[in-house]
Amino acid sequence: MRKIFTLLIVAILATATSWADTWTWTASTKEDLGTKTTAAVTLNGKDWTVTRVTRDKVNYTSLNYGCIQLGKKGAPEQVTLTTSAFSGKQISSVSISCASYNGDHKCSIKVGDNVVLTEQSTSTWSGDENSAKPISVEKLSGSGDISISFTDGTRALYIKSISVTYTDSPEPQKTVKSLAITGEPTNKEYYVGDAFSTDGLKVNATYDDDTQEDVTAKATWTRSPATFTEAGAVSVTATASYGGVSASTTCPVTVKTIANTKETAYTVAEAIKLIDNGKTDVWVYVKGIVSNIVTPYSTKYKNITFNVSDDGATTTPQFQFFRNQKDAENTYAEDPKIEVGATVIGYGILKKYNKTYEFDEGNYLVEYKAPFVPTYTYTWMVNGAEVKKSVLKAGAAVEAPANPENIDGKVFTGWVTTATVDANKKPEYATIDATAKANTTYYAVFATLKQGAGEKWV
Repeated sequence: MRKIFTLLIVAILATATSWADTWTWTASTKEDLGTKTTAAVTLNGKDWTVTRVTRDKVNYTSLNYGCIQLGKKGAPEQVTLTTSAFSGKQISSVSISCASYNGDHKCSIKVGDNVVLTEQSTSTWSGDENSAKPISVEKLSGSGDISISFTDGTRALYIKSISVTYTDSPEPQKTVKSLAITGEPTNKEYYVGDAFSTDGLKVNATYDDDTQEDVTAKATWTRSPATFTEAGAVSVTATASYGGVSASTTCPVTVKTIANTKETAYTVAEAIKLIDNGKTDVWVYVKGIVSNIVTPYSTKYKNITFNVSDDGATTTPQFQFFRNQKDAENTYAEDPKIEVGATVIGYGILKKYNKTYEFDEGNYLVEYKAPFVPTYTYTWMVNGAEVKKSVLKAGAAVEAPANPENIDGKVFTGWVTTATVDANKKPEYATIDATAKANTTYYAVFATLKQGAGEKWV
């Protein structure tokens, strides 16, 4: 009887206990990931994809002190490491030991459809592998592809090790009777090429004993269509599966194409949002008001770099026309004299260089409207007659006519801006505007005597 009881306890423990495994890769002294924008590599038996976004040539470099350097010492880096090697496993922790040259990389980690870590700063590289410090997320419950991304870096990224703790995806010990999908998808607007996100949808399981459980983190999803291929109103069928049971829901979404026209040019705010959503390397139209000339026209390179914003201010979000040229094929033959305040529409490739949202070089203008400059009229009156009228642009120099000659013994004493004056009171003479700033009429004033008692003004 005692033996039977002991065996029963062992059987119960074997059913209830789940053993976790940890996979770890640590860089050797001679790692070489090739020279590609996207490199498929095997790290300690697991396949990973390393993707870089950079203006310069991609160069995965091996170092002697046990860290992989991604990019040259001075090259800007945006790097993503992705693997599906743990498909079918329940991920409980992800850790990456890393450092960046200026310490300005921001690390985010995504497991399946769930972002489990957002923009945590890396440590700063100080010349040896001990600079690499771990960035990790523990006690998570997720499954699917692991994606580790680094953004905002201005220098090289160094990776010492990666570690993943996982278990086999748990199957329910009870029998799932049904699944129910509730909620609304968080994102209902997409672009061609995007994949539907199930964020916002919840999956609830009902078991054969009528108990219920939220199994959103445990369920697996399929989508139809898997990616969006056409613009318009699209109905997505999202199917969740768990414990051998599936349930589907239909989600209406709007799919847009990134390509636009001159008439539908993106604002600066819209262009920045596109870039932040990963919509780069596409030709689009962007409009704005020139806010700052970053690099004046170069007679050597025959281009110009300037910023635009939606309101023309330098304190609001900026978008840069980097090395703007005359048209698709030609640089400028002479200075285009682009002015701050001008309204422009340009055509180019969306990019983000370090922290600058921009058109890549080769962009050009399809419309240019010079800044509006108001004009003002200055009129000069002498004894009821107009002697001079000038229509001047704002800021232009104002030139008064020569002083009028004496009239019937009366002496000219100055200009006022009122049509009449009090003959018994000294006038308040006007100061002539140095530059044009308002419509103004000046009237000549004459005195009956030059100076002294009995002076009268007309």
